Amino acid sequence: MREKLSRPAALAAVALLAASSFACRDSAAPRPQTPAALHDVHITTVAATEIPDELEVPGTVVSAKTAVISARVMATVTEVAVREGDPVRQGQILVRLDDTELASRRDAARAALAEAAAARSQAAQGLTAAQAQAEVAQKTYQRFQYLREQKSVSLQEFDEVEARYRAAQAQLEAARAQQQQTEALFERAQSEARAAETVAGYARITAPFDGLVVRRYADPGALAAPGVPLLLLEQSGAYQLEVTLPVREAAVLQRGMRARVQLDELPGRRLEGTVVEFEAGAEPASHTVKAKLQLPRDAEIRSGMFGRAWFTRGMRRALAVPREAIVVRGQLHGVYVVDAEQIARLRLVTLGSALAATETAGERVEILSGLSEGERIVTNPGARELEGRKVEAEP
Repeated sequence: MREKLSRPAALAAVALLAASSFACRDSAAPRPQTPAALHDVHITTVAATEIPDELEVPGTVVSAKTAVISARVMATVTEVAVREGDPVRQGQILVRLDDTELASRRDAARAALAEAAAARSQAAQGLTAAQAQAEVAQKTYQRFQYLREQKSVSLQEFDEVEARYRAAQAQLEAARAQQQQTEALFERAQSEARAAETVAGYARITAPFDGLVVRRYADPGALAAPGVPLLLLEQSGAYQLEVTLPVREAAVLQRGMRARVQLDELPGRRLEGTVVEFEAGAEPASHTVKAKLQLPRDAEIRSGMFGRAWFTRGMRRALAVPREAIVVRGQLHGVYVVDAEQIARLRLVTLGSALAATETAGERVEILSGLSEGERIVTNPGARELEGRKVEAEP
């Protein structure tokens, strides 16, 4: 007769069977494997190097040559031939003014000139006639002088000839004075006519140089007056970066020196500016000095752009790594540091200024904090997640 198991013994047997079942199941499941080491990485040792000691200053792009276009006479605007952003050529008509009154003045000056020319011509003819009469009277007088010496003429006849000679000389002097007066009147009328022609030309306002229309202040129907802006014109392609330096740093400035320039609206574009002028003294309130750097001709540069310039003051030692080694995580920056066990660990760093590429090295970035000289970093992480991965330098 089979013996019956007690209740505690039965529960123990069930627990033993369940444990053995789980043990068998765990032994059959595959164990997770450690990822293989990455071999397609480049690893470099961080070392201090000599880099340019640069002074970074902000600035704004301004036109090297601007012109505020305004009228020279008071008149009504009849046409504005350009709009903002239009390129213009030197001598191109920009604005037309109502020239009714100016044309009337010009016509009046022309008429006065014609009258003065006629009077001058008449005076010239009178002078010619007076000269002829004076010559005849002089010759007659000279003959009668000879005859008087020979006692061949009476005293009365000689006095009559002498009187006619004196009258001819007086008429000649009067003709000469009249000719000088009409000549002066003609020259004045001619000057006034030229001035009227010039003023009439003020009704057409032209571009003083090749440039670009930046602002338009007037429309047809507006009253133009001297000194009231109608247009703002900038010379094409001639732009400068105006920067402001602290007075203690102004000693670095020298006319003709070059500086790196970066414009925010043109990211990735490396420009070079040349110092063309700077203030001799500092602004009393802000204790700063303004300087202007001539920029290269570029169709994409416009006035008002914000930028920065880097002035080299010498050399200094610093840590610099290739820009490709920098990993961006939102607003944070980091690099993958390789430890003694060849494990990559992401470490946050503080970046300094970007260094221009040289013949022996590409673009580099200064590291202000987060790295120490002698540590090893991955220079080509790309978009890969290397945190905790074992890496080995590519053979």
